[in-house]
Amino acid sequence: MSSLPRLFLPDDLVIQIGGYTRNCLPLEACGLVAGTENRAVAFLPVSNELQSPSEFRMDPQEQLNAFLWMEKQHLDLLAIFHSHPQGPQTPSTTDIAEFFYPGVTSLIWTPVSLRAFDITREGYTEVPVTLNEASNG
Repeated sequence: MSSLPRLFLPDDLVIQIGGYTRNCLPLEACGLVAGTENRAVAFLPVSNELQSPSEFRMDPQEQLNAFLWMEKQHLDLLAIFHSHPQGPQTPSTTDIAEFFYPGVTSLIWTPVSLRAFDITREGYTEVPVTLNEASNG
């Protein structure tokens, strides 16, 4: 997979991500975003097994189930999502150190933003996010 030049995120997925994230407060929320090319069509929430307000680790069984579902639907992993309930709006040093999916976007929600990043061992660069009206499945 190569880095995505832009992530297209439909409004209904943004609403799902926001609702899930608010329900997880004050803890970090996490999940996967699936789609084709750079167009997201599904948000798959995954429980944060750390139950922490400042770090996350996806529940391994739920994560595996999400990957199997994506495979069945012929969808790709476009983004790994998590929240920073208390900031920062950018990847933390832990996010960078523990990111093991080159070419997959990191999507971070904070109370004031939803931003996407391409993370490498050297750091990160922001990926533009375009919100559009509806997913096309």
